[in-house]
Amino acid sequence: MKIELDKFESWIREMFSIQLHPQVCFHDLNHTLFIVEKVNELGRYYQLPREEMEDLFFAGWFHDIGYWDGDPVEHEAQGAEMAAGFLRNFEHEPERINRITSAILATKMPQSPKNLFEQILCDSDLYHLSSEQWYELTLLLKEEREVLIGDELNLLDWLKISRDFVNSHQYHTDYAKQYLEPKKRANLAKLDGIIHEMTTTNSTID
Repeated sequence: MKIELDKFESWIREMFSIQLHPQVCFHDLNHTLFIVEKVNELGRYYQLPREEMEDLFFAGWFHDIGYWDGDPVEHEAQGAEMAAGFLRNFEHEPERINRITSAILATKMPQSPKNLFEQILCDSDLYHLSSEQWYELTLLLKEEREVLIGDELNLLDWLKISRDFVNSHQYHTDYAKQYLEPKKRANLAKLDGIIHEMTTTNSTID
């Protein structure tokens, strides 16, 4: 039985509304929709065959469902297992399920993509590092982490952690290296400025 993409999307949207823990405010439906858009963007750039484009669509939708219960620990493994179960119920071919779940597992930090399909999902998952909304998104991620771990995080410390993460991150596809990396570096420079200003202000107050 072939999965009809429009019916699948209606189903998965409903699943998000039912299953997603209300305190998950970053890895939510909006984030997932963004990833689905970006895997399509990169997949079309590389002119992937229709079957792989469809599987990117599924991988994009499923890649963070491990967050549905609000537990970020090993969410990639949990999400891959959940995705495999759902796809088997849809009678998706086993080799295609393996392709999708392997890509989800590859998004675990540090990312470990082994082929172009997995590279596309990994780069799409961190596409937001190059977006104009990146600073606002990292604050949203901070809010989610605080709620899920039950502890307040110092803003300056969080921004320094974010800076270290961006500094250590590398995109995998040539597309992302060419088009996303420069924007990511520009965001990093802005973050450096914010951290410097906050550090200077704190030193003055002290």
